[in-house]
Amino acid sequence: MPTGAPLDPTRPFLRPHAPWPDRARTPAPQPAPLAPPAAEKRDVAAAVDEVKRLLGEGRITQAVDILGAILPTAAEQHGAHSPVVRTLRKQYAATLMDDGQYRRALPELRRLADERAAEAGPSDPQSLRYRYEAAQCLESLGDPAAALTEYRALLPYYENQYVAGDPELAHEVRRRVGHLLLALGDRGAAHETLARLLVDVERRQGPGHPLAADIRRTLQWLGQVRG
Repeated sequence: MPTGAPLDPTRPFLRPHAPWPDRARTPAPQPAPLAPPAAEKRDVAAAVDEVKRLLGEGRITQAVDILGAILPTAAEQHGAHSPVVRTLRKQYAATLMDDGQYRRALPELRRLADERAAEAGPSDPQSLRYRYEAAQCLESLGDPAAALTEYRALLPYYENQYVAGDPELAHEVRRRVGHLLLALGDRGAAHETLARLLVDVERRQGPGHPLAADIRRTLQWLGQVRG
């Protein structure tokens, strides 16, 4: 069997600024028939190193291509639901979003969200985060109705302090809801949503908070349009 340092399932992407661990580069002596599997195993580790380097250089599209190519091999070696593969898929989806490839990122995020929810429940913060990012993809793809539905489904979780409460993210979701209502032509509902949000943001963050200023500008514009 080949020897070498195992691929850490979390360090490469959950701690992106930390140096990656060294890996053994010299395979143990082995019979010739076992050489191809050993080469494949080294290829995954080398590909992960290459992804790290490319991301550090801002070469996102090349990193996306490598991540997509190594996922089948990693799944074969470590298992489709292993921590290693889950981490690679999470980075793959995030890198697709960074590269503006929202149509490819959307099914990856939905799959990650569904799998995490099946393991930890629908209110799991990581599953909710995947769903939030999927809603962002829908928004970027020009599907405001679908994005609005997803944001509205997420909002109760973020507003419930006993579940996955996150007041600041709840405010951001409500802002996006307001803007999507506006994009769909429902100016009345958009104005009502944003006006209530402005009160809550000013109460929690103060009237000088950047989000409050952004909402205020939108409301002023809405007032002019409605008038």
